Amino acid sequence: MDHLTSPSSPQLSVEHIQQLAAYAKALGHAKAHTKAHILAGSLLSKKKGHGLDLHEIRPYTTHDEVRHMDWRITARTGTPHIKVYSEEIEHRSFIILQLSQDAYFGTQTTFISTRYAQLAALIAWRSHARKETVGAQLQFGQQQYSYPTIKDWQSFAMHLSQSTNIAERDTSSTNFSLSPLPSLRGQSVMILSDQIWFDKALEIHLAQLAQHNRVYWISLEDPNLFALPNGQYTFAHQTESGPSHINERSKQQAQQRYQQQQQAFNQQLHALGVQHLSFDVNDSPIAIARTLLARGVIH
Repeated sequence: MDHLTSPSSPQLSVEHIQQLAAYAKALGHAKAHTKAHILAGSLLSKKKGHGLDLHEIRPYTTHDEVRHMDWRITARTGTPHIKVYSEEIEHRSFIILQLSQDAYFGTQTTFISTRYAQLAALIAWRSHARKETVGAQLQFGQQQYSYPTIKDWQSFAMHLSQSTNIAERDTSSTNFSLSPLPSLRGQSVMILSDQIWFDKALEIHLAQLAQHNRVYWISLEDPNLFALPNGQYTFAHQTESGPSHINERSKQQAQQRYQQQQQAFNQQLHALGVQHLSFDVNDSPIAIARTLLARGVIH
């Protein structure tokens, strides 16, 4: 397994992506959840489905989520009303992979970009093995590939492999952006991105996405990011001339800024109803996928 989960090169071949199919099929069984009459984005049941099919509109109670408020009925009646959703039989997933320049980096096991590609492959292959519908949107470098439903698996594997090419770093954006998505409703949407910031336009887009889908933002963190030895470094894409001087103070300041960004990012996602899941990039992609399985993110 080591040559798959800890590859000798961060640049993955198509064969590597394809070989992950066997591991995705053997991940095990999803955790059984208590069946319940649910709102979108709350609990999971033993049946495949997301609880995102509109069941009824009823008066709001103190335990309901405000984000599911039906504002039109509320305005018309003068009484708060909430949208209640019921289970769907088919589980559908959509993967959004978006890599910035910073994703092509790693200090120990592999690059963040590589681990994301492996994880996207495992999620997609898992759905394929269970005969479930899965789509994807891949954005890296100046490339964008959209699969409303993945049918050409050879092409999908090739594009995931391409996303790990280090040369893609040179043209990758530093900001997260969502290109137009197919109409998504009642799906588990998994955003695989190293970004921790988005603008107002994207915030509105994510809010709309979370209104009709279960949205998960999956982050990969390198724990050694702020543990570089003191000294002089010259970084690729450095905007300032000359080497950078790294010392204990500069590392502490950088870590504090990063933690503040992370806290603000978590608060934004929480307010939008997007669940944020963070993992160590050095963890095996198999272990990460099994955690997603246990938490009901994948089936």
